[in-house]
Amino acid sequence: MRSPKVAVFGVPSGAGGRSHGISQAPFRLREAGLLDALRRLERPIVNLSDLSLFPYRDDPAHPRARNAEVAVCAIRATADEMTRALSEGFTLVLGGDCSLVVGTLAGARAALGQRVGLVFLDADADLNTPETTPSGYLDGMAMALALGRGPQEVALAADASPSLCPEHVSLVGYRALDPGERPALGDLGLALPAAAAKKLGGRAAAALALDGVENEDGPILVHLDVDVVDPREMPAKDTLTPGEGLSWPETSDLVTALLASPRVAALQICEYNPDLDPGGACARKLIELVTRAVGRHLRQ
Repeated sequence: MRSPKVAVFGVPSGAGGRSHGISQAPFRLREAGLLDALRRLERPIVNLSDLSLFPYRDDPAHPRARNAEVAVCAIRATADEMTRALSEGFTLVLGGDCSLVVGTLAGARAALGQRVGLVFLDADADLNTPETTPSGYLDGMAMALALGRGPQEVALAADASPSLCPEHVSLVGYRALDPGERPALGDLGLALPAAAAKKLGGRAAAALALDGVENEDGPILVHLDVDVVDPREMPAKDTLTPGEGLSWPETSDLVTALLASPRVAALQICEYNPDLDPGGACARKLIELVTRAVGRHLRQ
């Protein structure tokens, strides 16, 4: 039977990112009332401890793969906690930078005993490798790492084999691609740009995304990088990807429709920088989105 509980844990990591601010996101979302909002769903909330801080550093000595040593520690710790959290019920992961997806996928596979698919909501494809990256930051290589590409000490930090198969991925909402990312895009189960997702609407885009994850109707992790939201509405992000993104209502509709599926076992939130959200408006919108989507999942 499906557990009625929701497990929540945070990974305060900027290790794969570009600033210290994103490591504070789990703390600040809690302070903004996330747990209180979830408790209003009248289901048991298992509040697991946030993990230790995995700090950002520029690491100029490794310009093609910055801060990999600390990112490895964050990924391993995330995988361990993911295994614990999923034993409680539906899991909400508060990141941190996007490279944590390597750990959440590995932990989910260990906990569930099967390969886990991924719906990756992001303005960027995160398919760079050290050979193609324009910046060297690991959060821009997050999906490539989950697919086993890039530095093997990072990609295989939490498992002996890659966390993900390309056909088990749906990338939705992207609006920018680096030249080195284009060849890998065609290997994915689905690649749906932001303009198409906006035209289709949340329910139809979610249906395509779920259908695109070809893991025999197995479990799915939904990864939400907040920059999938249009930068005019979501400025609390270290890098603002140009182009028209999804609005807050469009993003909420999409995530809610995804979590309506019983295949979805977890939702991960990444790349919110509270230092760039002094009034807390973005935090409040993010909490509203998460609460609505998790509530829909629990009503199955």
